[in-house]
Amino acid sequence: MKLRMYITIIIIGLLLFGVVRAASAQDIVAGVAPGNEFTYSVTGSYPTNDPNAQIPQEVIDAKATDSYKVTITSVSGPEIGLHITWKFTNGTISETDGSVNVETTGNVGGFWAIVSANLTAGDPIHPHFGPDSRAFNETGLLTYTNYTRETNRLQLEFYYQNNVTQALKRELTDTYFDKRTGMLVQLNDQTDYQNPAFTTVITWNLIEQNAWTSSSPGSFPPEPFFSLPVIVAIVVVVAIVVVVVGVVVSNKRKAARRKQLLKKK
Repeated sequence: MKLRMYITIIIIGLLLFGVVRAASAQDIVAGVAPGNEFTYSVTGSYPTNDPNAQIPQEVIDAKATDSYKVTITSVSGPEIGLHITWKFTNGTISETDGSVNVETTGNVGGFWAIVSANLTAGDPIHPHFGPDSRAFNETGLLTYTNYTRETNRLQLEFYYQNNVTQALKRELTDTYFDKRTGMLVQLNDQTDYQNPAFTTVITWNLIEQNAWTSSSPGSFPPEPFFSLPVIVAIVVVVAIVVVVVGVVVSNKRKAARRKQLLKKK
């Protein structure tokens, strides 16, 4: 009887574990929809006066970019289909179809920067993909023209070593994803090289999109300039100025009285 009871408990436990796993797996949600379009300005900078600096092609391409447009073509579970229109400053246009899987990090076509919707600070950017333990550093409000949006920030630091020269390079990335859609809105990638020493920078900035407006979920009115912390700071500064002015005036009056007393003597 006891053996049967133990087996029953184990089976129930496994079933419950499976239910919990299934429920947590539903947390992976594609926040974009077919027809959504996102256009980015992309820039690249690198030294042009160092003949020994081996500049990565991606940095050269970034510097030559006029605009980079991502159009969502399909969404099936965590798999997102997209079309990329890459315009260069010399007039060349590259058209590519690709995909991003927000659960497994898999991507095709060169664009990877979409994560699951509704993640927040402390959440792994790919919650159910064990090898990827990277987590969002913070969730805050990013300011747009006339509103703010909930945005997740991811800061990373990498070190690489050349197997031949043993030279090190350090890469710092600072990336912002829209919380509701999981879409990239800003990226700054700085890489510092050694032997020779030089730095490259790639930036991405979202300049146009049709996935949300100032009244969409996740959008909020701009924060007032005269918020409580600002008001408190102004009051403190004014109080300090008043005290200082009062002390100065008081000292001048005392000095004037002393002079009058001395004259009378």
